[in-house]
Amino acid sequence: MLNQKRTKRLLRSNWYYGVWILVSFVLTFMMQWVQLGSLPNVLQFIHESTFYFVVNFGIVLASMSLVLLVKQKVFMFSLITFVWSFLSLANAIVSHFRGTPLMFSDVFLIKEAVKLVDLYFTPATMITFVGLIVILMIVIGFLWKIKSSVKKIDYVLCGVILSCTTLGLYTVERNDWMAPIKSNYMKSYQTYGFSYSILNSIYPYLGSNQLVYDENMDEIMNAMSLPVAAQMRSTIDSESPYNLIVVQLESFMDPLLIQGAEYSEDPIATFRALTEYSPNGYITVPTFGAGTVMTEFEVLTSISMSALKPGEIPYDQLLCTTPVQSLATIFNAKGYQTTFLHNYEGNFYNRHLAIGNLGFDVYVPLEYMAGDHGVHQIDKTDDGLLFNYVIQALEQSEEPDFIYAVTAGTHQPYSTTDGTDSEIIVSGDLSKEYRLPLQDYVNRMHSLDEQIKRLVEYVNNSDEPTLLVFFSDHLPNLSAVTDESTYDVDLYQTPYLIYSNAPLNPVLPYENMTSYQLGAYALNLLGIDSGAMHKIHDIYADSDDYQSILDTVQKDLLYGEGRFYESQLLPSSSNLFFGLGELSIESVEQTGNVLSIHGNGFSSESRVYLDGEALSTTFVSPQLLQVVAPSQTYQTIEIKQHSGVNQAIGQGIQITISELN
Repeated sequence: MLNQKRTKRLLRSNWYYGVWILVSFVLTFMMQWVQLGSLPNVLQFIHESTFYFVVNFGIVLASMSLVLLVKQKVFMFSLITFVWSFLSLANAIVSHFRGTPLMFSDVFLIKEAVKLVDLYFTPATMITFVGLIVILMIVIGFLWKIKSSVKKIDYVLCGVILSCTTLGLYTVERNDWMAPIKSNYMKSYQTYGFSYSILNSIYPYLGSNQLVYDENMDEIMNAMSLPVAAQMRSTIDSESPYNLIVVQLESFMDPLLIQGAEYSEDPIATFRALTEYSPNGYITVPTFGAGTVMTEFEVLTSISMSALKPGEIPYDQLLCTTPVQSLATIFNAKGYQTTFLHNYEGNFYNRHLAIGNLGFDVYVPLEYMAGDHGVHQIDKTDDGLLFNYVIQALEQSEEPDFIYAVTAGTHQPYSTTDGTDSEIIVSGDLSKEYRLPLQDYVNRMHSLDEQIKRLVEYVNNSDEPTLLVFFSDHLPNLSAVTDESTYDVDLYQTPYLIYSNAPLNPVLPYENMTSYQLGAYALNLLGIDSGAMHKIHDIYADSDDYQSILDTVQKDLLYGEGRFYESQLLPSSSNLFFGLGELSIESVEQTGNVLSIHGNGFSSESRVYLDGEALSTTFVSPQLLQVVAPSQTYQTIEIKQHSGVNQAIGQGIQITISELN
């Protein structure tokens, strides 16, 4: 009887030790189930990657050891379980819609996430989700009242677990036993486990980017000063400099590679026809399904995303403050007009700050494209409008042009309604869940292909030699693409095509070309030898030391002293001009309290300011805006273009009443 009482007392006072271990194991198991998608996959992971599972279990166990330090043990158990469960489910949702996993760097992307959340979730879904979280937090809050004792051994046990886990993780990191797969973070998470991978994404933000300079730096710089092999670069026969137009095609791919799908006509007939006599192939890009600016950064700077922290968006964390040498820098030095165009919000990914630090002269986002753009939905954007401005930029510039244009019309999500009236009908063996979004996608891609045709015809009729570079930023996040049984091609390889309306001597592309080599390849076709990263690719692409040299040079250019710039083409922030100069105020007239502003280049994002005060503005046409202005004593009228989250960007246009008179 005495032993039974003693046993009961021991169980009451020590119950949490067993719960601590059991909950940690079950939670680790469940997170892997969510990560891998099925119970057999989890069991296979535990059997074949036992060490990785133990590491993940150790991380969860260490986080749960905080329970030992507080009296509110039930509350702490529930809170830590909630946090891990929330992160695991968030990772599953983000991976499904974005094609890349949840990372620490995502805390810097809250503004972009808010803009896109309504594309994927209805208001009812979001309200339900928030409501459930609130209810759970209230329930967890009530558990605060349940208390247990804290023993001295608990402090010792917690310290031992945390110390062992820290030492173990340090050993794993030091020996690269679980080095992240930077080229494919989805695969990395599936290989090493969720809790380890998301924790690993924090480490780079805790370290320093300081670069240690050694004698190898001098060897590399000496090699950069030597002439490059003749076969690496073309010789231009034309007396006039070539225009270079780079068009970044959102989620572009060859749909004929999807097995089991049949199409009433080829969705990319123009693109395919051009590949028969133009340089083309596939490039390896740093992202899948989303993350456009990662590929954009690589093409523009010739710098690999491996130089940045895991999941880091270069425009948000780097280019907002730091100028970096780019294709725009190189062409500016040659007297080109450099223009960046994108038919979506100008402050998305902070492009309104980053584009100037890439050296562009002109930035034309959606807000500076005249017309009524309605509600901003990236999947409903008009690529025809973008190509209008590409042509307009070419026509109004007297200098040779470097134009970088980013399309958006083929951005996800894709409709799952039965579009029987679609121009292109998808049939075949695919299920309805695969076929319907694919049909919406290929019809939008067909529209983009028509715009490619229009641009090619325009440059063919032009008397200016022009090089067109088309490439896809990433593949679309479609079920028919992510399923290996219907698409067995590398998910990180996308098509590119280079077309010229004038003769070019052939130049071999880099072997297994990547997006950070594409810009350098285009420069070689034009016979241009400028640019630090351009030279590195030309000299070392075939070297066994290529990756280590790449890492050294990139770190110097981004975080070091910039020695590899060789005091030439030093990057600097440009005095960025927004728009193509359309925006103007020509006259005003007041009828009662309605003020009508006549001019040019107005868009639905235009806002009228009177003496610095913003007024609610009615867009009537690209030539007319109206506001209610009860006072006629104002001295200045200003038009500003408002981007996402109602932020004014660019220089706008301002005029005084005396100037109008």
